[in-house]
Amino acid sequence: MNINTMVKVMAGLLPVAPITAEMVEDAGGAEANPVYEDYSGPTMEEEIAAYNNPAPTIRNLDTVNVQVGDDFDPMAGVYALDNQDGNITDNIQITNDNVDTSTPGTYTVSYRVENSRNGWFEYTRSITVSDAPTDPVPLVPPTEAELQGTSESTSSTVLFNNMEDVTISVGEDFNPREGIEIIDTDGRDIAHTAYISGEVDTDTPGEYTIAYAVFDQFENPHAYARTITVVE
Repeated sequence: MNINTMVKVMAGLLPVAPITAEMVEDAGGAEANPVYEDYSGPTMEEEIAAYNNPAPTIRNLDTVNVQVGDDFDPMAGVYALDNQDGNITDNIQITNDNVDTSTPGTYTVSYRVENSRNGWFEYTRSITVSDAPTDPVPLVPPTEAELQGTSESTSSTVLFNNMEDVTISVGEDFNPREGIEIIDTDGRDIAHTAYISGEVDTDTPGEYTIAYAVFDQFENPHAYARTITVVE
């Protein structure tokens, strides 16, 4: 998704004052994810069962083209498997991620994953930035729970943590990102991707609303807001 489009969609989700911190957008309860509506490939469980190599592997590391100006997420569509540890996508480490999508050219991104037995897999991927349309992101195989619309292995809700309403004194510093966590449906902290709306004038007493919006791993939108009170 183009970063400008993402920001516009997120901004449209953001609540306006007055609002309470209970205003949270969820991903639709236990409904099956529409991303996989016509999916006919293997599930994540089937992929793991079919993988027999004693070393782990990382999938969907093909060379991709990114259109100039588009966003590039090195983890989009990427996942890792191990024949004993199963889905070890969270173990992937990325280095040499210097893709500049504002400048045409060829870039490289390095990936490494390690299993619990110190087995590892490394790969350096080529990323092309050009005027051609951005390549589509491949799907990560869904779990059986995702296909069936249950929540056996993942939550359907993004969790906004450490975002209580707070009261601060005039002149006290306030950073809307400090200490917050936004936990995606797969357990990853995606707070760094949050679009934040609203400002707190710490020199002027009053109530201020700070709103946060993110897309989860399936590009479902979620929004949350908190009240910051400045007192003398």
